[in-house]
Amino acid sequence: MKTKLIMIEGIPGSGKSTFAKRIADYYTNHGVKVNLYNEGGFHPADLAWNACIPVKSINDVLAPYESFRSEIDKNTHIEDDYAIISYTQVKTNDTTFFKDMEAREVYDNRVPFEVFNELHRKRWSSFSRQAKEKNEMTVFECALLQNHVSELMHFHLADIERIKAHINTLVQAVADLSPSLIYLPQPNVRETIERIAEQRVSENGNWIDGVINYSEMTPYGKLHCIKGFDGAVQIFEERKRIELEVIKSLPIKTIVLENPNYDWEALWKEIKSFLCTL
Repeated sequence: MKTKLIMIEGIPGSGKSTFAKRIADYYTNHGVKVNLYNEGGFHPADLAWNACIPVKSINDVLAPYESFRSEIDKNTHIEDDYAIISYTQVKTNDTTFFKDMEAREVYDNRVPFEVFNELHRKRWSSFSRQAKEKNEMTVFECALLQNHVSELMHFHLADIERIKAHINTLVQAVADLSPSLIYLPQPNVRETIERIAEQRVSENGNWIDGVINYSEMTPYGKLHCIKGFDGAVQIFEERKRIELEVIKSLPIKTIVLENPNYDWEALWKEIKSFLCTL
C-alpha cells in the first residue's frame, strides 16, 4: 500500500460523504486499518468546525458550561498546548455555547492569512509525521479544497495563484504519505444544489437558507453583490472553477469524476478502479 492518504472533494450533493465511507469500508474489507475523518468532526489536520483554545485557559472558558462539560470533553482532543473542541458534535441546546466556540475557530478570517496558513501547515506536517509511521489508510472528506478554498475565496479575497500556493503548501506537508485526490464536481451545479436543497431540511431549518445567509455576509458576497439562491449557486460554480484550476497544479495523483445521471453505483465502479491504481 503506497498511498496512505485519500482525499475526496467536490460540490455539495456530489456524494462526498457517501463515498468517503464506501472507500473506508473498501479498505477495511481488504484488511487495512482505516481512519475516516468527515466534515464537522475532530480532524487531525484541519480546524474547520473546531474551536481552538489554549489548554491553560480551558477551564475558565468552559466554566459557564459545566452542566454539560462531560459532553464537551467527549468531543475534545488535547494537541500540544491547545484543546481542539469539535463543538458542532456537542449535544446541547445552549446556543451561547455554540456562539462562543464559533468565535474561537481560526476560520472566517478570525486570524490573519499568514497565521491561518502557518497553523495549518504545522498541523498537516504533524499529521503526516504520525501517519507515516503507521500501516494505516486515512480518508479525508473536504479537508483540502472545500474548507480552504472557501476561506481564501470568501474572506481573504485571494486570487487563484495565492490559493494554489496555499493548497500546495498543505499537499507538500503530506508528501511522504503519497496522497491522492478524488474530485466529484457534478456538471450541472444549479440542478445539484436544487436537488439537495429539497433534501436537507430539518427542524433546525433549511440547509440552503444557511448557505444563502453565509454567502451574502462574507466579504466576497458583499463585493460581488451575492443575493438569494441564484447568488449561492454562483458561489458554488465559482468555487468549482477555482478548485478544478487548483487540481491542475497539484503534484499528486488525482481523478475528476462527473456523475450527471446520479448513477451512484456506476460512480463507485469508477472510484474502485482508481483505488486499484494506488
